[in-house]
Amino acid sequence: MAHLQISQVIPAPRFEVFDYLTDPKTLPFLLEPIIEVEVLTPEVALKRGSEFHFVMTRLGLSQSVRLRIEDVLHGSRLTYRQVEGLFALWTHSTRFDEQGERETLVTDLVDYQMPFGLLGFLADDLLVKGDMSKVLSLRLQKAKEHFTV
Repeated sequence: MAHLQISQVIPAPRFEVFDYLTDPKTLPFLLEPIIEVEVLTPEVALKRGSEFHFVMTRLGLSQSVRLRIEDVLHGSRLTYRQVEGLFALWTHSTRFDEQGERETLVTDLVDYQMPFGLLGFLADDLLVKGDMSKVLSLRLQKAKEHFTV
């Protein structure tokens, strides 16, 4: 299983950052222009067991993606798991920690496994891990810019 960790200090209170980053309606903006996101379930309650459904398109290829919330504590953490999508396994946890006055340290932790066995491991080493790191970093950078304006 592969593991990624990305962190960013965002200049806003923890609860505001949490609400912004966990709102499925912000995901299309946060992932553009790398991934086009269509939110199919914009009004899902943020609670354990809830599922979000998206269509994600990249390089002209679209994929249905369903994510189920495994753990949530408003303002502190959110963990969801992919139940349908590209990866054989995907768990994404985000922590929100106060970092000084009106600043929040956001840490994304992703554990995943590629499909296709040995070929998937090779693709991960050569392409996927670096690309995913770029996508996660972009997401947090755009969130920081949102609160900086």
